[in-house]
Amino acid sequence: MSQVEHTTPKRERKHLNYEERKIIERLYREGVNKNEISKLLLRDKSTIKREIKRGSVIQRKSTPKTAKNPQNAYIEKTIYFADVGQRVYDKHRLNCGNKNKIALCPDLVSFVEEKILGPEKWSPDAAIGYAKTNNITPGQSFSTKTFYNWVDDCLLNVRNIDLLHKVRRKPHNKRKARKRVLGKSIDERPAAVETREEFGHWEGDGIVGKNRRGQLITLVERKTGVGLMFNVGNREESRIVEVIDSLAQRFGSGFSAIFKSITFDNGSEFADSASIERDGRTKAYYAHPYSSFERGTNENWNGIVRRFIPKGRSFDDLTDNIIRRINHYINTLPRKRFGYKTPLDKWFECMDEVLMI
Repeated sequence: MSQVEHTTPKRERKHLNYEERKIIERLYREGVNKNEISKLLLRDKSTIKREIKRGSVIQRKSTPKTAKNPQNAYIEKTIYFADVGQRVYDKHRLNCGNKNKIALCPDLVSFVEEKILGPEKWSPDAAIGYAKTNNITPGQSFSTKTFYNWVDDCLLNVRNIDLLHKVRRKPHNKRKARKRVLGKSIDERPAAVETREEFGHWEGDGIVGKNRRGQLITLVERKTGVGLMFNVGNREESRIVEVIDSLAQRFGSGFSAIFKSITFDNGSEFADSASIERDGRTKAYYAHPYSSFERGTNENWNGIVRRFIPKGRSFDDLTDNIIRRINHYINTLPRKRFGYKTPLDKWFECMDEVLMI
């Protein structure tokens, strides 16, 4: 039993289990010393000593009548039991770890909630600090940070909306005037455009390729959701003008009824508003910088395009046939807002009305 040469790795920072305690009980009763038990179980000697001390109980045994001192009626003996050691261990484990202070500090929690939600409208720090300074709830305390964590976790009656300072927002900085005025702001756009009830109002944006080379221009009609996509090669101002010119030639006299307005991204490639609006054929408006939500229809349409042309992909191998197929797929995709009709179905309905005028 004195052999200590072995290849089994020593277990560290592991609690004794019930099976090990039964081994300790059996060996200890057989007279094996604590040092040998620790070697057999690959445990530190002090671990075995503490376990035997915790799991030992005193037993009494009546003294025989032939004892020299009959006044001592009992003989006491300390014996280790595995189940006692396990029971003590389980009891100690219940006391491990931090306890939730909400349950330990109910009076202080109630006081702070009352001051925040009541007519005083105190801040959490003011209420907690006042309670500590005046010893209102002796023996109960928690930090302001802890209270805020409880609020975020929805553990209290107080919510973030009840904390006046926390819901305060800085006012938006006044937009600085751009060095180059692109054209009419979206603020000047007729309110009827926002409702989508009138046909002929479009949104425009660009999609760039890998390493910011290549450019796709997309135009999406707000009411029907029909989109058009063009591969223009680069981001020069003249490219969008060429697209508008080609559409004007394609639709002829009906162009102004079909393209009443176009709301563009604030990119420099759409800056030539004078050429876009030439001869009053349409009206161009520009969204605010960093406000893509103002052109949500177009952004969603571009998101579907990205299913086929992920970010980081080059446009060098993008043929006209591929663009037409992507365009057709998106325009024939059923939409919930149309009762699962396709944008193309809604387009033909609106085009019939335009042609009848």
